[in-house]
Amino acid sequence: MNWKVELSEIEKKKRFFLEGIFDKDGIELDVGFCRFLEPVQVKMVVAKTKDGFTVGGYVHTAVEHPCARCLEPARVEIRGVIEALYLPESMRKNVKEEKLESLKNIIYYHETEFDLSERIIEAIVVAIPEKVLCKPDCKGLCPYCGANLNEEPDHKCDKIPVVDSRFEILAELKNKLKNEEV
Repeated sequence: MNWKVELSEIEKKKRFFLEGIFDKDGIELDVGFCRFLEPVQVKMVVAKTKDGFTVGGYVHTAVEHPCARCLEPARVEIRGVIEALYLPESMRKNVKEEKLESLKNIIYYHETEFDLSERIIEAIVVAIPEKVLCKPDCKGLCPYCGANLNEEPDHKCDKIPVVDSRFEILAELKNKLKNEEV
């Protein structure tokens, strides 16, 4: 489906409904490429306002995202919300006010159409939790050898971390304090 909207079409109808499947395989995030596990279902309405256009809607899908602890793929259900206000470029104010308006999701346009696919991607990205876990009790990876502790719950790492010689005195102090407690 084409997610580009002609402004003249909205001005005629005052309200324009869009519903369909966002046709992409996934999205690129800071953790890498996250593929969609389900079709991205989108429902949107674009309405004419006094000064511009308002966009609202919903996105539903599931993405495959790496677990924050063990890096295994985890399924994340997405129920994103689309909210934006499009105003003509002529209404743009000074730079200080622009920073505040960016928090309100105000987008300035100067063409006769705008592409709403960016709003769909934005809704998906915002709906992904900050910390994705494959399961609530994920044990993660061994900090020394990288073994997956979910697959090896009785893992004993044979890789001994090298202690910086500058910290040896602290290790001795720690052992001395531990022996005094006993």
